[in-house]
Amino acid sequence: MRRINLLFVIGMLLSFLAHSIIGGIRLSGAEAGSPEVWAWICLSFVSLHTVTGAILTVKTLVAIRRSGKGYFKENKLFWTRRISGFALLIPLLMHLLIFSGTGDEAYRLVFFHSGRLISQLLLIAVLALHVLTNVRTTLIGLGVRSRRLFSADICFVLSVVLLLCCCAFCIYYLRWMSY
Repeated sequence: MRRINLLFVIGMLLSFLAHSIIGGIRLSGAEAGSPEVWAWICLSFVSLHTVTGAILTVKTLVAIRRSGKGYFKENKLFWTRRISGFALLIPLLMHLLIFSGTGDEAYRLVFFHSGRLISQLLLIAVLALHVLTNVRTTLIGLGVRSRRLFSADICFVLSVVLLLCCCAFCIYYLRWMSY
């Protein structure tokens, strides 16, 4: 099940990168391709990853109950991964609700106020926490030997993409405030 989940993670990351880059360009005011296709692909992988993660978490909780030992202190990173993953669902749902409608000619949504900007910046922050705490585990699952080198590369690329997403959300917010 962990191998299948790894495939979901790879598909999710690749489709997320495409969606966020194209969506960021579009939110910044330039014409780009359609981020919606990538969003639906990414959402499919997110759904599969969430179900798999929930099953694995339940199995872990059952094992803890059987053994009678939780070792919470020793497994804080594990629980950070799980909790951040489930916490990510709330701002993701808000993202879906905010960006689910488009206008006919221009990419217009309902008013993008400060609360919506904060919810999207929260999405980026929780996503960064979740992905950064899981990079090492993912690389181990892929069998990468020089994890330190690849971890730094992945963190750098992710940081750049998430920074661009933050900028795109802020630009979009400022564009709405100027109307």
